[in-house]
Amino acid sequence: MMINDDIYLMRIHKKNTPFAYNLFMKNIYISFPLFFVLLGILHFTFYFPVNAGDSPQRVQISLISTEGKIHKFHVELAISEKQKEVGLMFRKELASDAGMLFIWNSESHRQFWMKNTHISLDILFIDADKRVVHIEKNAPIGSEKIIPSILPVQYVLEIKAGQSELRNITPGAILSEKNLLN
Repeated sequence: MMINDDIYLMRIHKKNTPFAYNLFMKNIYISFPLFFVLLGILHFTFYFPVNAGDSPQRVQISLISTEGKIHKFHVELAISEKQKEVGLMFRKELASDAGMLFIWNSESHRQFWMKNTHISLDILFIDADKRVVHIEKNAPIGSEKIIPSILPVQYVLEIKAGQSELRNITPGAILSEKNLLN
């Protein structure tokens, strides 16, 4: 008789629990995994902040060194604010002839940093006349130190660290590209 009393008490308890609790307990096996799926989707969405509709345009540019040598780079154009904000963040590698060219409508002092950037870069600051006015060589990975342009610039070119020295690109080099917006 003891066993039957326990079963009877369990049935009474189950009848007296709130409906929402019973509904939750019945659906926990569905709700719990669904929560982690949604959490994974949110993580993926914020880890890759540039969406497909805001993918940078790719073009080939040339830098003409002060010695007259032409150096070609395949770059992504960062034109929109979102593209400029993300830049080369989260990239694991960059080819020696690749980079990103940031373009503004007018000259101004620009500031960059390397937060969330997993590759070291050379940052070339270029004025409205498309002349390199300053180069920040080997900007350190992940640094939050502000890298200023020193002079007003309209373009900034980020390339793989060491490429400006290897190719002897110095201030005075000229950005030559027919496909630029201005």
